[in-house]
Amino acid sequence: MKLADYLHLWRVARRRARSEQDYFDFQAFQARRLLDYLASKGVVLSGRRVLDLGSGIGGYSQEFARLGADVISVDLVQPRRPPLQQMVRLQANALRVPLRAASVDIVFCASLIEHVARPEAVLSEIQRVLKAGGISYVSFPPYYSPVGGHEFAPFHYLGERLAMRLVRRKHVVPDWVSQLYASTEDPKDFSDLYRGWGLYKMTIRKFRGLAAGSGLTCLDVSTRYLPVSFVRWPILGEFLTWHAQFLLAKPSQSRERSKR
Repeated sequence: MKLADYLHLWRVARRRARSEQDYFDFQAFQARRLLDYLASKGVVLSGRRVLDLGSGIGGYSQEFARLGADVISVDLVQPRRPPLQQMVRLQANALRVPLRAASVDIVFCASLIEHVARPEAVLSEIQRVLKAGGISYVSFPPYYSPVGGHEFAPFHYLGERLAMRLVRRKHVVPDWVSQLYASTEDPKDFSDLYRGWGLYKMTIRKFRGLAAGSGLTCLDVSTRYLPVSFVRWPILGEFLTWHAQFLLAKPSQSRERSKR
């Protein structure tokens, strides 16, 4: 990215909690930059069936649809704005995606895997719905990075109990988020902040292990947006990588048969 892109990212990131529209703009800007990354890896979205898993406000989905993809957005709660013509919205759980096996070309899953108690089940669903030779993009902020505590960063380094004492709930959950996603009045820990999902400790090392056991092949691992990547560094990379991104592929049928 150019310097102007980093400055714009910083601005939309600062404003993202103000309103649903601000968060949508934050997602949409990131989507445009990530499309450049995917294109550099030979991943073409136009004319492909794309599943946006954990689509949130829908900023990513809309940009993918604008590029010509047929997009299916799946989330526990769907935003109020009307979808584009090429978009289908499904209110569903990422652990039980209501799609047939081998029915999508690309699965996009950003900032979801750290919000589920059973991340291996999410990867299993990604593997199931992907066509042979299909691609999945999965990204998340490692728990031990400066932003890994999400609403509780940087106090998450002090442990959940102390972090929750230091950060008042009313400052953690904006009003528009509480209205859209049901938040818990008196959360006991990070995983209890919202009803149905929370925050769990997802590390780069843990995700590598989960991906290796999922039946998906890792094509690339890097730090989102940055030309210099620390994500491959043992231990230190967990603290220096602000957002890890993995490009995974479901083996083609011919490759699966050769293994047998």
